[in-house]
Amino acid sequence: MKNVSVKRIAFLFLLLAILLSCTACGGGSGNGAASGTATATEVPAIINQAEYLLYQNIFYNGYGSQYQGQEVTKQGVFTSLQDAYNNVTRYYVWGYLDNTLCCDWQWEIKVDDEKNLPAPGSLVTVKGTFTADDAALDGYWITKPQIETVSLYVGETADIDMRAMSDTLERVQLSNVIRFPDVFEGKKFSAYGRIASETILEDPYYDGSWQVPFTAKAATLPAFGTTVVLRGTIMNGVLSASSLTVLK
Repeated sequence: MKNVSVKRIAFLFLLLAILLSCTACGGGSGNGAASGTATATEVPAIINQAEYLLYQNIFYNGYGSQYQGQEVTKQGVFTSLQDAYNNVTRYYVWGYLDNTLCCDWQWEIKVDDEKNLPAPGSLVTVKGTFTADDAALDGYWITKPQIETVSLYVGETADIDMRAMSDTLERVQLSNVIRFPDVFEGKKFSAYGRIASETILEDPYYDGSWQVPFTAKAATLPAFGTTVVLRGTIMNGVLSASSLTVLK
């Protein structure tokens, strides 16, 4: 009987250890997502025509005041942008109009606590209040946000991760890099665009939108007009690429 009791006690301790282990697994992961959240190594392409039309109406057709104070829910790609003009980090949720990926929408998020944010490139759902504020880059942002990570990005990252930005946000980020090269000196970057020449990268969709100088260690560059992803280090306002990948 004594041996049976010892076995039962051992079994109870084992069961308790399993239960404690499962309880520990139920907490947050420390990166803005609960344990068990889906992961992805590619930035998702989020298509939402209604968001694009709303974005156009608010920022280009003067409808913003009609939405002031409303509770909103947005699902899209989470990203951050380094605003050297105002010495702040800005956060956005963004997506595309359609599968051409040439037209995009983006909503700025007023993040009060930068701890436990998901990685740029993650798919998130943001709930908060649409608020007019001169501190927002375009005059409006989502305040008191609740950010839920739907799919956590775990792919390659960079200090200035423009691969996780819409084309519009990439243009804004590059204007900062060109205007304030000292601020971005030595930072790791990712960027995407078309090869305009042996030393110039340009907007992947629109002629005359933006251009930025680059260097690449590739022995031969793809044909002019090819859309590529560059990764490397920003040096004197130039994208010094250590890798170049053709974007399919």
